[in-house]
Amino acid sequence: LIESESKYREAYNRANLYEDLFAHDINNILQNIKSSVELSRLYINRPEKRKKIYEFFGIIQEQIIRGTNLVSNVINLFKIEDNMKFPLEKVKLIDNLKKAIEFVRQSHQTKNLSIKTEIYIEDILIKANNFLLDVFENILFNAIMYNTNDLIKIKIKVYRYKKDNSYFKLEFIDNGFGITDQRKKIIFEENLEGKRKGGMGLGLSLVKKILENYKGKIWVKDKIKGDYTKGSNFILLIPEFK
Repeated sequence: LIESESKYREAYNRANLYEDLFAHDINNILQNIKSSVELSRLYINRPEKRKKIYEFFGIIQEQIIRGTNLVSNVINLFKIEDNMKFPLEKVKLIDNLKKAIEFVRQSHQTKNLSIKTEIYIEDILIKANNFLLDVFENILFNAIMYNTNDLIKIKIKVYRYKKDNSYFKLEFIDNGFGITDQRKKIIFEENLEGKRKGGMGLGLSLVKKILENYKGKIWVKDKIKGDYTKGSNFILLIPEFK
């Protein structure tokens, strides 16, 4: 009975956490949309500001996509937390990665994006499921969202893990404003204050849970060792399907 009560309390606290995070993030999204709409109204009758209005429309579109992604993350987190059964099967890693890249490019057409891949093995089969797309999309969305450069650069490397040949290793390397050592410790955890102060929302918590279900791993390090301001390198290990 005590164990059951503890589980219910934990589930209740987690639900409140997700609710608070969702409210916090969705409020930011709505504020961004509201600001863009108000500025568009100011410029609507000024032909010389037409380019600026298109920029505001782009912001609105990106915020809507961000909101859609947020809702999807919350739903998927609850599904995983409820121990719903999602059987693992044979999945083509590269096909899913390419789909995620294309979706992210289409979703951020107003951004100046450079997404390059270094794929050393093309035909990779892993043990996963439909949530694999969520993994790749969330990492790519974060790389774009937390980047203020005129040109957003993302390099993705895919190769067999040298220390254990039963895993494939993926690196998502960006030129964003980086992650401090303190934030590195909490960005994958369900910690409300950490999320609010450091950003990243619910996406990386979801990514970690999905990869754990695959018996995989994720961690982050500096793009350039010792200088977090130059960007981040998110590293994934996913087991091969055998």
